[in-house]
Amino acid sequence: MGVLPRSVSLLVVAVLVLLLANLVTSAPALAGLEESKVVSMGPHLVSRTYSRLILSRGSTTTLNCTVEQAGDVAVSWVRGDEVLAMGRYKYTSDERVAVLHETGSNDYSLRVSHLHPEDSAIYECRVNTEPHQVAKVKLVVIDAYSVIFGASEVRVTAGGTLYLLCLVLQVTDVPEYILWYHDTDIIDYSKSSITVKTEEETRSSELQVHNISFSDAGNYTCHPSNASPSYVMVHVANDTNKRSGKAQKCDDCVLFIQLGATFAFFCLSFLAAFCMHSHDHSVEELPALDDYDQYYEYYSDAKML
Repeated sequence: MGVLPRSVSLLVVAVLVLLLANLVTSAPALAGLEESKVVSMGPHLVSRTYSRLILSRGSTTTLNCTVEQAGDVAVSWVRGDEVLAMGRYKYTSDERVAVLHETGSNDYSLRVSHLHPEDSAIYECRVNTEPHQVAKVKLVVIDAYSVIFGASEVRVTAGGTLYLLCLVLQVTDVPEYILWYHDTDIIDYSKSSITVKTEEETRSSELQVHNISFSDAGNYTCHPSNASPSYVMVHVANDTNKRSGKAQKCDDCVLFIQLGATFAFFCLSFLAAFCMHSHDHSVEELPALDDYDQYYEYYSDAKML
């Protein structure tokens, strides 16, 4: 048998050394990969570990939490020191809270309806592993309100037409309804003298009372389903100089005010979002529920209904 040339021998040795070095250096990586496979086979949280949600009073929200391969490991929802739910069982007596989880599903959702500002808190979805896995949702509930455009007292000429325009402000959901009251009674929209125009896009409602009489004087209330009511006092008087009059009618002014308020709201939301991205959020150190959060809109895994 002939002897291999020296150059070929050196090449073979170099290849063997490279293969051996590659095997040695890849061993820890392979071990780590094997370890990660073992870890991923156990219960693990899929949902984002920290998120924020801003909603208005009266809204309904569903907080979602996804845990894969949970098995027999307990998954619970906690608010402060109070356990709200565990698995598919509810632990709180609050009727507004509901648990949405089906056997075999990876989703452990918590629904809270008819929100009010006192519900503002940090909600935690906890997976009872070692170490514990936690997803936190910071919920901020703002107090939406309504405004009847114009003065708090209105004077209308008998026989004229009353115009009242109600705007719903700082609300995240479209109101289910906007009711008008005359004193303590709901106004009958079927009357020929009554006209009501409600627009979902602008979240506004306009009340018109035609051929107004002295019996129509009194307190008028605009009451949205998800915002605090607003009031105006209407006085009806004789006026020999004017046959009819309009108490409140300034569509251009209202549109200008609403656009300005919307622009300001989105500017503040953009500023808050910018600050959010530039700030490193720590799961251990969570910001306080301060007034700044009222203008911070960040929709993540939480679902608004």
